[in-house]
Amino acid sequence: MKFICLALIGATAIASVATAAPVEIIQAPSGDKLVHSKCKTKSNKCMAQAAKACNGPYQVIDSESHAGGIFADLMPGPITWYSMTVQCGTSDGAFPKFQFRGQSYQPPSYVQCNAYGGSVICFGN
Repeated sequence: MKFICLALIGATAIASVATAAPVEIIQAPSGDKLVHSKCKTKSNKCMAQAAKACNGPYQVIDSESHAGGIFADLMPGPITWYSMTVQCGTSDGAFPKFQFRGQSYQPPSYVQCNAYGGSVICFGN
């Protein structure tokens, strides 16, 4: 029973990280509405989120991409995450560049060993 409860708590914690709000509304010093959107695998999702949050056009202030994990971008991983900050209102029509920032993902090294008769042969990267 304790195992089931712990499994449910763990699943809830993972789900809360995975479903964190991808859009954050920010009040600029000028009083203007800024929107910070974050998405993974496809940059056009960020653009759609920004357009929806702004109810129309927006001006791109900053954009970037970086390596992250499947559920979160807390550390470099195999998934590309995109984020951008926009100011709602009139746009100059410039698209976000999503330049890569941060560390690149380096897959873990591995070694596989097989025993053949009296000898062991290992290979890996």
